[in-house]
Amino acid sequence: MNIYALTYVFLYLTVTAVSFNSLQTLRFDHLFKAGKTREIQILLICFSMAISYLVTNFIVDLIKQTNLIMVLF
Repeated sequence: MNIYALTYVFLYLTVTAVSFNSLQTLRFDHLFKAGKTREIQILLICFSMAISYLVTNFIVDLIKQTNLIMVLF
């Protein structure tokens, strides 16, 4: 297995957990009607997965580009 794939999986899971915990501090209940806790939870999961996808791709691309720059010198 490629080292980038392992890094990607580890970062994705870590960033998902961190973003989910940090998104729980925001008050999304003002955006929904009363008693819609299931929809709020689904929204938090979707937002945390989207954030973790973007952050993980950024970090992995940054690592790849840094390694390519090191080859030049």
